[in-house]
Amino acid sequence: MTQSDCRVFGVDYNRFIGVLLRHSRFDLAEHYYFQMFPQGFSLTPFTYSRFISALCSVKNFTLIELLLNDMEKLNYVPDIWAFNIYLNLLCKEKKIELALEVFHSLVNKGRDPDVVTYTIMIDGLCKAGKFDNAVDFWRDMVGKGFCLDNKACCALVVGLCKGGKVDLAYELVVEVVKAGNIEFSTLLYNALISGFCRIRRIDKAQAIKFFMKKNRCDPDLVTYNVLLNYCCNELMLEEAEKLMKNMERSGIGPDVYSYNQMIKGLCSANRPDKAYLLLVSKMEGNGLVDAVSYNTIIKAFCKGRHIGKAYKLFEEMVSKGIEPDVVTFTTLIGAFLNQGSSEIAKSLLDQMSVMGLSPDRIFYTTIIDHLCKNGKVEIAHKAFYDMINQGIDPDVISYNALINGFCRSNRVSEAIHIYEEMQARGFAPDEITFKLIIGGLIREKKLSEACKVWDQMMEKGFTLDGAVSETLISAIHLVDSGKTW
Repeated sequence: MTQSDCRVFGVDYNRFIGVLLRHSRFDLAEHYYFQMFPQGFSLTPFTYSRFISALCSVKNFTLIELLLNDMEKLNYVPDIWAFNIYLNLLCKEKKIELALEVFHSLVNKGRDPDVVTYTIMIDGLCKAGKFDNAVDFWRDMVGKGFCLDNKACCALVVGLCKGGKVDLAYELVVEVVKAGNIEFSTLLYNALISGFCRIRRIDKAQAIKFFMKKNRCDPDLVTYNVLLNYCCNELMLEEAEKLMKNMERSGIGPDVYSYNQMIKGLCSANRPDKAYLLLVSKMEGNGLVDAVSYNTIIKAFCKGRHIGKAYKLFEEMVSKGIEPDVVTFTTLIGAFLNQGSSEIAKSLLDQMSVMGLSPDRIFYTTIIDHLCKNGKVEIAHKAFYDMINQGIDPDVISYNALINGFCRSNRVSEAIHIYEEMQARGFAPDEITFKLIIGGLIREKKLSEACKVWDQMMEKGFTLDGAVSETLISAIHLVDSGKTW
């Protein structure tokens, strides 16, 4: 363009850069942008805005910042749509502090935000856990008389509810309801219902469900499943069954999640036979049975020591083409090991390998715990490091299983080594860890070390059982008095 005999004007650069942006030739657009400046040309606010929004698609933050600085020198501000696109990118990329800085900077320079701007910021702030800031933005938006829409309300309510600020979300929504200028979506109602269920305020959740129906917003599958999950967790099985019937009457067919919640509730109430009946009578005919359905019932039978029934269910699921997963095998292998049927456990382990299923942390922990309880600490120790070598991180339960094994085998020094190793790896001991270590040290009469660990335990905010602390204190008094303990 510059090598022809034609005179070039600023409008030519604007048009040419616009074409390059449309064809995603950002490298050339950048090249000609830097070429035009020494010639005394600049882009228009509109072309700058196009440039910034286009660069957002490739996350070129460096060039965006440069363009914004150049705009400032020219007393320009981006168009509202470019402003919003950039803020949205910053929030998605978790650059919330920069988003706040850009927002306040451009507003101070005369770029008035709109509802979309506020919605983006509220959503980003909630996801970053900055709930007070999000509420400030909400109140600022309301105070400026913006016409609120459902998206803005959802950004606030969903964000606050996910952060556990359900009462605050409800309080702010009630203010909007009183104004009566907006119809809420099912998403918003569901967020409130789910939030109140999580803090065990079922009365409030049910009241919101009633209110949404009153406002001609029908509960959907998510609404019912949230309430089902709560009722089944709390063993409110009669209420759960009523919800299932209401779903069907409303023309909403329960899905596999709905039925699995019912199965979970029945199994938690020690009614696995009824759970199996539900599986056969309601779920099978609709093709809604999955591995989770079987796993829940198998686990309940194992817990009730009906391992024969559990194994039959395992064989049934295989015959019906439902593939067992690691959870299935972990549950059964653990149950058979606890029963002493190591041959069946070994057969299941072989079957698991043939299926190409890789053990997970829970599987390894189950095996380690069993081996430790049966005095096979060396094998358990090897299995523990096999797990780590497979790239599977242990958790505090895994460490506790191994520590317990060493303490039971009167090898507390090795238990202490594992205790120190877990902390070096960034895993915090829990109350059980401390009690196992202190108990092992007391049994080996290492009272000074036991006291040190007790101090560490109290520093972490845990307390020792009265009986154990009395035993330790009595032992110390005996040693101090020169008597044999």
